[in-house]
Amino acid sequence: MFVGYRGKQILFVSDTAGYPSSDHLVLEYDFPKGITASDILRNYEIWRNTVVEQTAVKPCTQLRIALVGVYRIQCGISTYAEQLFPRIASQVADYKIFAERADDVPEENNVIRCWTRGEPLTELIASIHAFNPDVVYVEHEFGIFPNARYWLTFVAQMQQYKLFVKQHSVFYHKDKLVCEAAIPNIIVHTKIGKKVLQEKGVTSKVHVIAHGCTPCMESKRYWNMYHSPHTIIQFGFGFEYKGWDIAIKAVSLLIPLFPEVFYTGLFSESKFNKLLHLNYYNKLDALITKLGIENHVALIRGYQSDASLDAYLKTNQVAIFPYVMNGEHTVYGATGAARLAMTAGTPTITSSVPQFDDVEGVCPRPSNAEELAQEIEALFGSKGVREKQVEKQNRWLNENSWDSVTKQHLELFSGIEKE
Repeated sequence: MFVGYRGKQILFVSDTAGYPSSDHLVLEYDFPKGITASDILRNYEIWRNTVVEQTAVKPCTQLRIALVGVYRIQCGISTYAEQLFPRIASQVADYKIFAERADDVPEENNVIRCWTRGEPLTELIASIHAFNPDVVYVEHEFGIFPNARYWLTFVAQMQQYKLFVKQHSVFYHKDKLVCEAAIPNIIVHTKIGKKVLQEKGVTSKVHVIAHGCTPCMESKRYWNMYHSPHTIIQFGFGFEYKGWDIAIKAVSLLIPLFPEVFYTGLFSESKFNKLLHLNYYNKLDALITKLGIENHVALIRGYQSDASLDAYLKTNQVAIFPYVMNGEHTVYGATGAARLAMTAGTPTITSSVPQFDDVEGVCPRPSNAEELAQEIEALFGSKGVREKQVEKQNRWLNENSWDSVTKQHLELFSGIEKE
């Protein structure tokens, strides 16, 4: 692109230098005296057919923001959006949430359901254009936006706005570069996520903002319906990388030490992966039978409400997330599930996979069934150990609150934070 200018006139000319013709974009801007063409290229950009300084700041209270993602459905990304979107919305001039279509979800003000995963995003694009925002912000998972053709069409059509995409999951997969490389501004949860993207070849701006947390307001425990002081809870979607078999094996190791130990696994199933979930559930059921621990394990299929999940967390003594490395499919991100357990005031054990790098030094991070059993034994062994673990968790939750995370997003959108 050639940039020519005469006084207050700037000429953006494709490929060749010369005077503007009918197919050249001519924009007026009052540049400082003595500025050179290279200065213009380095310090100015075209945004919505207007010349703007790249360092220009627009207060968040003046921004119109399009928020794109799944919303009010049974999904961890939806749970995340339900925390972040309203907080962003409360501090900007105007907003709309452009959500995936969903059955049996009540209508809400400013929520437009206009797209379906795996299908063309034509209506989403048209709806955003009609709103004409300053900023477009997307909560992204590859399972939610699985088709590169439709995704790239969307990104191309959003180039007239400031586009930010939150990648909840980062992989070393080179094929995903066709989707990632087109995004001008990527947000990830961890430094290692940023490193993975850059090592793959992403040259876009990559910003790190931690996953938000809800501080633990009260850690009051519910009545112990289990009639046992040695209870364990795990919840999440029924995928193998979440280590349900590791948990079951750890329980079998704990039975000689704690004969009344009991493990509840809340095994959620997505409508998009029903056969996969069923096959894995059958393997786990066979493992429970093989180990002869049927009276110590309850694997409950189906999605749980927030109220039910809160009851399980505040009744059980320890929450575990024994995720395992998934080879080339290892995820570099952060999980909201462990944060939810900590918010309930439940001592929480994670694992050594990169998804828990952000809780290093906060939660124990065993890497196999034997180490997991040892960490559970330590928490079972002393009330003081459990209380100390909860205190550590609470400090971390407060440091990474949703309000703090929202502030970082808004600074990025407004141009205050550039890196």
